[in-house]
Amino acid sequence: MSGLKQPTVGIDLGTRNALCACVEDGNAMVIPNRWGRLVTPSVVGWDEGWKVGEDAVRLSLRGAEEVWWDLKRRVGTSFSAVVEGTPHRAEELLVPLLTALREDAEAYLGTFVSSCVLAVPACFSLLQRELMARAARAAGMEARVVAEPTAATLAFGREGRFLVFDFGAGTVDISVVESEGGVWQVLESVGSPETGGYDFDLALAACLKERLLLSELEESDPRWRTLVAEAERVKIALSGVASYEWTPPPLGPRPSNPLMVEREEMERLMRFFIRRLAHVVRRLWERYEPDHLLLVGGSSRIPLLKEILEREVALPERLSLCAEEAIAVGAALYASGGQERLLLDALSGDIEALWGDEVEKIVASGSPLPFEAWKEFEAKEVGRVSLRLQQTSGELRGEPSPLSAVELELRAGERVTLFCRLDASGRLSAELRREDGARSSLPLSAGAAGESDKKEDPAVVNERRLRELKLALVPLEVCLDEEQRGRLYRLIRQAEGVCFDARSVEIVEGLVKDLESLV
Repeated sequence: MSGLKQPTVGIDLGTRNALCACVEDGNAMVIPNRWGRLVTPSVVGWDEGWKVGEDAVRLSLRGAEEVWWDLKRRVGTSFSAVVEGTPHRAEELLVPLLTALREDAEAYLGTFVSSCVLAVPACFSLLQRELMARAARAAGMEARVVAEPTAATLAFGREGRFLVFDFGAGTVDISVVESEGGVWQVLESVGSPETGGYDFDLALAACLKERLLLSELEESDPRWRTLVAEAERVKIALSGVASYEWTPPPLGPRPSNPLMVEREEMERLMRFFIRRLAHVVRRLWERYEPDHLLLVGGSSRIPLLKEILEREVALPERLSLCAEEAIAVGAALYASGGQERLLLDALSGDIEALWGDEVEKIVASGSPLPFEAWKEFEAKEVGRVSLRLQQTSGELRGEPSPLSAVELELRAGERVTLFCRLDASGRLSAELRREDGARSSLPLSAGAAGESDKKEDPAVVNERRLRELKLALVPLEVCLDEEQRGRLYRLIRQAEGVCFDARSVEIVEGLVKDLESLV
């Protein structure tokens, strides 16, 4: 419990790996995790308790079915996983992973962490941004949200106009960002939250499976997971050599002979998609005439990508630091109070209101944030009218993303006014005002209704209460004598050991009361 100031960390919660960074003595650095590594696999499992990172990966390789990968791309979708009879959405499954990142940061920094800057894909919808911020809050951190390409330009640290190509494992972002005088403004962003380098791993794994003459493998089969991991290893190797001799792990009844895999074979699987991305880059390059083309994200190392961009757009540049670390480092720099930085993000996709059969644009794509807008609607007849909010898709995205929905009972000619406010992090709040002065908020929800009615897990409530108490005790620690401090530390260790176990609610209640007696 050293120090009174609570640090804010930067988090890049990637599809395949997560990183957490901080700023110490003016230098940004990635924080090592409990396994002694800088990257934490973005994997969550359940085995009589939550398992995350490398523990969840090992659980998967043992054949456990309750292990979930690729969760980031499922945020805000209808995906649901049942754990001990209770359904959990993707953003809820990410809470234990975010909690582990916070705990590792606290162990490294030697103090509590109660806030973070969370980097999300620029192509994430407003609903996805809000759900990620809620997940961080459930993990014990208030979150500001920053777009990943903007974080990357912060890490680059130079002024000018940049076209940032962020090619990660699960998402693709192509953004134009301008920096001048400490102000970083997003001019335009397009991208896809559903396609990334991980899809190349899956395609290459399917190709290798055919060459090994293996039968169909289920997604939950540990042999398939092993093959996907091997495909990623082969892909990385082929980024540096034209051919690679691959020795397959034991996947069938008998050992397989080494196979020679050619880069050309891999590039056939990805050429169409990379050319499509290059077309979008060229269009933005011609429109904004930026000074630099920056590549970030692990998949940006693919030689075919650099070859096509260099031939059709411009010579790509790289950051001086590791491509995978740029976003986490940029988020940490934004989180640091050492240097003032003003970030002006822009809305990706229009916000539309569907009033019955009418469609009205409320906020246009590309509008700088923060932003406020309002629109008045009139009921044509007596009865129920539905009002829905949605965000339209960008160039590389699919269907519009639903944001909120409400049913209204109105008189003929009655008017209602919709107010929308987008803050600097791209988080939306919406409110309806009726003629009689009544106001009601429109909560964002993946199901477009009623998320706030869901009862919280008692274990999550316990953990949050414990954290609030720990933070309250920080300034009082100096007032305690040695015996009281010893008792305090013992109580905290006891409570931390059981607070995530929902069956130990009574134990935590007693420990919390003991802690409260010291406050």
